[in-house]
Amino acid sequence: MKYFHLALIIILSVMGSGCYHDHLIKDKEYREKVDISFSQVERLAQNRNEQLFSVFDDNLSPEQTEALKFLYAFMPLNDLAEHSGGFFLANINMSLRAREETPWGESIPEDIFLHFVLPVRVNNENLDSFRIICYDEIMGRVEGKTLMDAALEINHWCHEKVTYQPSDSRTSAPLSTMLSARGRCGEESTFTVAALRTAGIPARQVYTPRWAHSDDNHAWVEIWNDGKWYYMGACEPEPVIDRGWFTEPARRAMLVHTKAFGAYEGNEIIINHHDKYSEINNLPKYAVTKQVYVKTIDSLGKPVEGATVEYQLYNYAEFYPLASVTTDEKGMSTFITGLGDLLIWGRKKDDFDFRKISVAGTDTLILRLGKNYDARSIDLDMEVPLSRVPLQTPSQEMVEANSKRLDEENTLRQRYIDSWITPDETRAFARNYGVDSSRITGIISRSMGNYRSIIEFLNNTPDTLKETAVSLLEVIAEKDLRDTRENVLYDHLIFSVPFCSEESMFIQYVLNPRVSNEILTLWRSWFFRSLPEELKVNAPDTPFLITDWFNDSITIADDENYSKTALTPIGVSKLKVSDTRSRAICFVAVCRSLGIPARLEPGSRVPQFWHNSVWNDVYFDDQKPPSAGKSFLKLTTNGVNPVPEYYTHFTIAHFENGRYNTLEYDYNRRIDAFVEELQLTPGHYMMVTGNRVSDSRILTNITFFDLHEGEHRIINVKLRKDLAPPEGYRIGIGEQVLRKLPVSK
Repeated sequence: MKYFHLALIIILSVMGSGCYHDHLIKDKEYREKVDISFSQVERLAQNRNEQLFSVFDDNLSPEQTEALKFLYAFMPLNDLAEHSGGFFLANINMSLRAREETPWGESIPEDIFLHFVLPVRVNNENLDSFRIICYDEIMGRVEGKTLMDAALEINHWCHEKVTYQPSDSRTSAPLSTMLSARGRCGEESTFTVAALRTAGIPARQVYTPRWAHSDDNHAWVEIWNDGKWYYMGACEPEPVIDRGWFTEPARRAMLVHTKAFGAYEGNEIIINHHDKYSEINNLPKYAVTKQVYVKTIDSLGKPVEGATVEYQLYNYAEFYPLASVTTDEKGMSTFITGLGDLLIWGRKKDDFDFRKISVAGTDTLILRLGKNYDARSIDLDMEVPLSRVPLQTPSQEMVEANSKRLDEENTLRQRYIDSWITPDETRAFARNYGVDSSRITGIISRSMGNYRSIIEFLNNTPDTLKETAVSLLEVIAEKDLRDTRENVLYDHLIFSVPFCSEESMFIQYVLNPRVSNEILTLWRSWFFRSLPEELKVNAPDTPFLITDWFNDSITIADDENYSKTALTPIGVSKLKVSDTRSRAICFVAVCRSLGIPARLEPGSRVPQFWHNSVWNDVYFDDQKPPSAGKSFLKLTTNGVNPVPEYYTHFTIAHFENGRYNTLEYDYNRRIDAFVEELQLTPGHYMMVTGNRVSDSRILTNITFFDLHEGEHRIINVKLRKDLAPPEGYRIGIGEQVLRKLPVSK
């Protein structure tokens, strides 16, 4: 009998161990959390139920099922709108395969695998099938290597494929980055993280959102091995780990951070826990830090719970919020940062207060929230963390050997670039096309590795539409030339024909498929098929009918799209759930598909349509429209060395919901390019100016002013040059200097 009991115990033990192994998520509490969030997503994405959830009807393993539920439970809104269950399952299968086929796969802890290997999304890029297409090539490069050596090798592979080039804010998908053989640091790091995760190596993109010592930012990569995180420059291989050109600048940073997908509870400094991701403060790995505390109180001195405290750094001529931390029941907020100066801004509803602090000399700051809109001007001298004694570098022998390998990789990449269409072939095609050849050669040269799609589009265009086709290619962003397929371009050309005109209004605001920084898709043909017939007939004469259609059709869920990647107009239309910005983009797209000129207003980004010879602002039912009138602001300057430029020397911000939001005019736009008066919504405004007199000191000024309906006002943009006391009444308040602002008539 005892043998029977022993056998039964062994059988039950094996069965129990087998069930345990079948789970991808072995933590039962976390599995339950995933199930709850997944159920919420099922309801949120019910309008794409078939595309997203029918995959569960297949014969999936428990691991596949839990992996899919995990991704769905925490993915941002744009992924739910743009992709299918089959797409995510295919990527999951590659992650599970890498875990089985690599020597380090079984040593990766569950929480690290879930949050830093399994997710397809790295940050705010457009997703693609990179893992599936590049799996064999990458795995071939790491065969027989340790995890650390494999990570270094993959970075060399990435350098063979991609090098640095600045570009616009839309983050291209990894395959698109590889197609053009270049990308900005955000694209290089996204590409490298995707390559590392393809090989089952835990990786994440980390970045300093703004440097303290210069008007710029940077992103790089961290990899996990044996319980620790290490860093390296993306597509910038060094001889050793924990080394990059940015090592010394990072030691002067005020924040280095990353986002962890899912309900991550790792043993790291968490700035904020959100429902679907966590913000991690990585700075102590790179720089000397200090923890500062901020207490918010009301006019009666009572603690303010639920206030937002922004820890703002001067950069790009604005005070940029490095982090936003909500106060607790005692009115307290805290943040770990570097030893420089910050502007601390506390707000709740329309009440706010702010102070400059020097972190090294500050423990606790008290902010008294109130209606602090008074017209005034404040000079602030901002100091940044000082340079430190440089760290020891790798040996000269290692540096030289690495440099030799980098040269070989540069040669391999250039060989690929040389395989593109040659200048002679481009000129020959342009001469024969029948449109100004210089326009054609410029377009094709800027398309880089995507030249075949551009040439095929041009070749398939009827003679009568060739001029319009060239205008379309000239009006889209340079990055669009590098990753837009010919069928998408043809869609926008053909479905614009009924409204065709050579006027600039048509080209810029009807033909143009680019609205903001969304990826281009086939939305014209989609709306041609899917919009209600009544709307298509009546909206051109009464465009506000489109606003009504959006109010009836689209639900707003801003927090769900935390990646900040815009949904495409098709995605908004299908999912019927959107964030505010994606809805605005979709509104413009619907207007243009009906031949109605439309845009996002250049400063406020409010959607507008052209009707009765004026631009009409659009506000939806969930938005509070400002007064119907406008105010007018003219910018002038006496400065010539330098001539002030927007986002370099000055910015203007409009007060909304307790904070001043920077108007989004073009980067580096000279003040003399603001020829016309700016038509602005009446309200409270703030102008920030800054002059970097060295890499450790900035002379800034904040000027608050009001614009009233119908008012025409002139603002002189003047940069501070020295510390000489300006004329006028001055009051010292700590390190701040206030002076009365002359009344403007």
